[in-house]
Amino acid sequence: MPVRRARTASVSVPAYWALVTSAVLVAAGIAGYYALRATSWAVMTDELQVVRLAESTAARLSPVPHIHGAYYGALAQLYPLLLAPAFGFLSAPAAETAAHALNAVLLPSAAWPAYLLARAVTGSRAAGLAAAALTAFTPWLVLTSALLTENAAYPAFVWAIYLCHRTLSEPSRRNDALALAGLGLAFFARTQLLVLAVVLPLALLLHAGPRRSVRTHPLLAGAYAAGLVVAGLLLRAGSLGAVVGNYSAPFSGDLLPHGVAASTAEHLVHVVFGAGVVPFVLATAWVILTLVRRRGDAAHAFAALFAVCVPLMSVEVASFDLRFTAHGFDQDRYLFYLVPLFAVGASAALVSRETLRRLVPLALVLTAIAGWFLFQFGNYDDATAIFWAAPAAAVHPVFPNDGVLLAAAVVLVGAALALVWRAPRAALASVAVLVSALGAAQALYVFERYEDPAMTRPTVLPLARDWIDRRVPGSASVALVPSPRDTAAYWWEAELWNKRVDHVLRVDGGPTFSPFPTDDVRVDFRHGVLAGSEPSDFLVLSGSEKRFHLAAARRAGGTRVLRLVRVQRPYRLDWATRGFTPDGWTIAGRPARLRFYGAGVQGRRHVAIVLAASSRAALPLGFTLRGGGSERAGWVDPGGARPPVQMNLCIPPDGFVDVMLTTQAAVRIPDGRLVGLHLERVSSSAAGGCPGPQVSSR
Repeated sequence: MPVRRARTASVSVPAYWALVTSAVLVAAGIAGYYALRATSWAVMTDELQVVRLAESTAARLSPVPHIHGAYYGALAQLYPLLLAPAFGFLSAPAAETAAHALNAVLLPSAAWPAYLLARAVTGSRAAGLAAAALTAFTPWLVLTSALLTENAAYPAFVWAIYLCHRTLSEPSRRNDALALAGLGLAFFARTQLLVLAVVLPLALLLHAGPRRSVRTHPLLAGAYAAGLVVAGLLLRAGSLGAVVGNYSAPFSGDLLPHGVAASTAEHLVHVVFGAGVVPFVLATAWVILTLVRRRGDAAHAFAALFAVCVPLMSVEVASFDLRFTAHGFDQDRYLFYLVPLFAVGASAALVSRETLRRLVPLALVLTAIAGWFLFQFGNYDDATAIFWAAPAAAVHPVFPNDGVLLAAAVVLVGAALALVWRAPRAALASVAVLVSALGAAQALYVFERYEDPAMTRPTVLPLARDWIDRRVPGSASVALVPSPRDTAAYWWEAELWNKRVDHVLRVDGGPTFSPFPTDDVRVDFRHGVLAGSEPSDFLVLSGSEKRFHLAAARRAGGTRVLRLVRVQRPYRLDWATRGFTPDGWTIAGRPARLRFYGAGVQGRRHVAIVLAASSRAALPLGFTLRGGGSERAGWVDPGGARPPVQMNLCIPPDGFVDVMLTTQAAVRIPDGRLVGLHLERVSSSAAGGCPGPQVSSR
């Protein structure tokens, strides 16, 4: 008999691990089919940040976060670190494909620690397998198609909970150290998961009480005491925010804003119904019974973690969305980390024979409460389905109303409880298969309905995604020079898909469409240069740039929207403007100035200026151009552009000539601004020598 038991154990352990691996691979197959088709991005500038950090990690061979050559306090470096090899050796588009392939395995790999956790809680490998399946097959599989830290944070969270559970249920210095390592892993996977550093001591107090907690966990107690001392010193120095880097704002200010209770309920409802309701109902019922009638350290330790983690994370996420998400939109991706807790708790409930008669009535009560919460706090916004922010909520439009959704949930819970009551041996497998299939079906719906059309859309420019990298030498640096009123997507994609783009020039303090470090420059209107940092010989300029034009800029690629040019340093200007808006409008009733520079070249310059008028103008708009000893006057019809105004200017090599534009036009354009004429185009070309000695306008 002992030999047989040993043989059974030796066979069953690999068999269960094979089944868990199979669940991960099936989920990876579903996710991978769609994720590998993705050739675009979902959310900016989140994905751009991940790519920049991965490229920096690969280039610098250091996990210290840098973007554009400067330190950047994004401390969630686990995911960029995992992507770094791909972005180090492959082109950006190829690396993105590799990242999506990794995502397809990485996110559902949370099934492995979920298996270990459920087995530790219940002692049952079958329960572990059920928890693994419920963790892997969820609507949040759709996140694998985006380069978001959730892909690494989801498994990291479950590993951290597993290690915390180990030290709660089996206290030792080794397990304390592993739990602290798990907290560190979760924090560096996603800054949001710093909340686990609060969950662990509270769960420990609930599980063991104050005296036993300190006595049995000296290493943990010492680490937290040291942490509090360091936090106090940092607070006194005004540097506590450095602990969370750029994300200090969410951890400061009014942490419990008005409406946080309702928002907490909304977020929890979306995750509970997205997870199929059954896991939450069974898990919560089991946790209540376990806390009331303590049955074993392992079960009670998990119940304590569940009881602390679920409400604390729900409040944290609700607080963040209320304060920092546009219109307070509920992003269930911030709270889907609770799904493995539901999975483990539900699996424990389904193998807990002694609590069966108490479990079923309590589960029915919890189902009724969940239904009431759905009607009171569901607040689904079906008109704004954002698949990457709220995958579970994106399924809601399938249901005609919340009554139908609740009816479906009641049927599902009823079937599960009937199995628990009438066929308890079949309940675990049946519920796990049914709810996992539901999770997979939801994921497929979101993939097909929302993700695939969005993530296979063409690029904003009719060029190869890495068109900049293809046009510059391998070691060349490229800087972007955004124009203030451009469409942000052009600049996002130029940086996302091109590894050689490693700087962004901010001109005169204007916007750059991303929060990352910039090289500040200014238009030196007197001397005709871009004064400031000159990091690159290649610049990407806006086709609508009206503030200046670079001299001796040789076109290297691009379109009329974005132009890649090779320039000489210093960055000399061909011309610059004053009195125009950044997008080229004159301000109603005010003169505007175009200044043309010699840029080190003596001679005559042929200038062509094209002006346009808004279609909102009631009559043709008059104008006058004066400069270089000549004057041109004319009219511009509403909604049109007149032929180029030609002028010949003699400009000294180190001087300039001003051309003044005056108009009495005043037109209210759709964005509410009162403007005059629009500067459509300016061209300047050499036209031979000047007829005689010239005097600079300087």
